[in-house]
Amino acid sequence: MIRKHTLHISFFAIFFLASCDAISDSEGGENYPLFIPIIEISELNALNERYHAENYDLICSTLNEYGFTGFSRVLFEGGENPCFSKPIIRKELVYSDSLLVIAKNSLVKNTEFTNVSKVEDLKLKEVLSLQGCTICEGPDINSVPLEWKFTFESQIVNDVIVSDSEIVVYVDHYGVNRIWGNWLPIIDPGFVDYGSEYALEKVIGMNLSYLNDVGEWAEQEVSYNDVIKPPKMRFSIINNQNVAEVHKVWEVSILKYQTKEIGWQISISTVTGDILETKAMYQVSNFL
Repeated sequence: MIRKHTLHISFFAIFFLASCDAISDSEGGENYPLFIPIIEISELNALNERYHAENYDLICSTLNEYGFTGFSRVLFEGGENPCFSKPIIRKELVYSDSLLVIAKNSLVKNTEFTNVSKVEDLKLKEVLSLQGCTICEGPDINSVPLEWKFTFESQIVNDVIVSDSEIVVYVDHYGVNRIWGNWLPIIDPGFVDYGSEYALEKVIGMNLSYLNDVGEWAEQEVSYNDVIKPPKMRFSIINNQNVAEVHKVWEVSILKYQTKEIGWQISISTVTGDILETKAMYQVSNFL
């Protein structure tokens, strides 16, 4: 399905007019990397309204700044998650495989916003019940499943994981009420000019800042022993001002000094060898 808003690809101002399926299977060439611009707020609001209308206003979650179902606060009125004020449907929902089917089908139905085009691509990671009461007063207050939370594994393209691409779907008595997370219309450059050993050498000797145990800024020079080996090949979103760039990278995890805690993840391009992003893990927020 063609996106209703524009994705820019390559270093030239050309428009993305291909389908998500076509672009996922393509080799990069001159169209790599993929650029996804932030959508103007008026267009995003209109897109979000259409998204909700197409889902019969049963979904409380919003689109993110790129027009996908991935989590962001940009459309939260007053900064509050709209799902926190969603009325609780107090009808017991006994698990059945049909609920999983409903969750999967919702992602394909909303492929324009999720970038999931095939049910068979979805691999279930976890299913959890959300308990609540249907008898909420008196001596017989109960606790039964009111919703089911389905978490799907990260997107994989040509055997490479796409970072931060798990999708969470919530299903209640009336159907899907939340979708957090999305996949991406990946462009694979099809080659690796810079290998994992290069990525390791690139980070050795870097100076990284962190807050120590007493709340003061300290500096750490990365040593060989600080690096978790081997680096992981990933497709990753690199945020660059008002554009998300989707690159194929080596993801190098760095331990904080004299701990086993990951303090940073450094993304190094497999195509250019450049450091594209240094992410402090204490700044990473979880999807709700």
